[in-house]
Amino acid sequence: MSGLRKGYLHLALESLRASRTRSFMTMLGIVIGVMSVVVIAAIGQGVKEQIGNQAAKYGKDVLLVRPNTSSNGLTGSGLPGGTSTLLSPPDLDRVRGVDGVSLAVPLSAVKGSVKADYTVEDPLVIATTPELSSVLNQKIEYGGFFTAADGGNVAVLGSDIAKKLFSDMAPLGQKITFRGHQFMVSGVFKPFMAAPFSLEANYNQAVFLPYSTVQNLLGSAPQINQIFAKAKPNAKPTTLAQSIERTLTEAHGGTSDMMVLPPGARGVGSDHTLDLLTYMTIGMATVALIVGGVGIMNMMLVSVTERIHEIGLRKAIGATNKQILRQFMTEAFALCVVGSIIGLVGSFAVVALLKLYTSLQPVIVWQVAVIAPLVALTIGVFFGAIPALKAARMDPIEALRHE
Repeated sequence: MSGLRKGYLHLALESLRASRTRSFMTMLGIVIGVMSVVVIAAIGQGVKEQIGNQAAKYGKDVLLVRPNTSSNGLTGSGLPGGTSTLLSPPDLDRVRGVDGVSLAVPLSAVKGSVKADYTVEDPLVIATTPELSSVLNQKIEYGGFFTAADGGNVAVLGSDIAKKLFSDMAPLGQKITFRGHQFMVSGVFKPFMAAPFSLEANYNQAVFLPYSTVQNLLGSAPQINQIFAKAKPNAKPTTLAQSIERTLTEAHGGTSDMMVLPPGARGVGSDHTLDLLTYMTIGMATVALIVGGVGIMNMMLVSVTERIHEIGLRKAIGATNKQILRQFMTEAFALCVVGSIIGLVGSFAVVALLKLYTSLQPVIVWQVAVIAPLVALTIGVFFGAIPALKAARMDPIEALRHE
């Protein structure tokens, strides 16, 4: 039996070698399908881990208080919150008053262009307090973060916005203009690691201004997109998160329109969006696998038509319908196996290139890497069975008469 199976496999491989180009073009759908499924799943998993690592960078004692992004989405500023459910200055005081909170830092997105050597229209301008530097855990490349002693006419820039605003590489001490008011640049952050699809703002594009100064410019305290709450050493972050959320819910008339993320939490919005995108793309890749299966069926039908005389000779010397069926099924199986292997190797190569040359850090999901080739084999063998049955049921006399 083993020798017979090896004979089928040998015949199948010889048949594929005899028409290499056609065989490769036939299995291309299987190759593309397997590659797409494995690579997309790897990108989705990698982005999730990047977002998780980014959320955990603030430390084990920092909580994020923000509007419920599952219903409100993102603003153009890159900070979470819809226009009707932003946090208010009294909410900031409530968070500060919760037992176990050592400090609370507001982040407010403010509209307006910023001018220096160049003008940047509608950048990410964030009004905040000096305590932000102790929460972000991000080093400053030049200068330092503003303090209460610096007065209100200072600004700190992200690395990318600094390049857009100034023609030289030393903006420290130079002036920027926002809403007709001049600010001196007191510091420039080192580049932040920004994870793709993250709900976090890209601080590389941000201009940080003192909250009190922005309040004076606007004539009222700006609404708050997000609050960083730092826990006291003896406070348990998960319990503190519940206390803050309960306090805000009570203050908002029992409406739970805010969420409090404990250290390292990603929030529901990013994972849900990524899952939807991943499933949608995997669905399209599965269509490619089905197209590949149809391609195998077409190629096998052509092969059966070209080899009618051979089939007749084999039947005439004693080959059974079952043996003919196995021969052509083995050819379909071989096409799927070779295509799946090429697809897997190609997907590993694409993942490696993405890690080297992009900001993405895809992670191979081994369950998907195993299931995708198995699905490809199932689809290929299923579609290959149709021409194999046609060959097996062929009348030997009619096949021998065929020219």
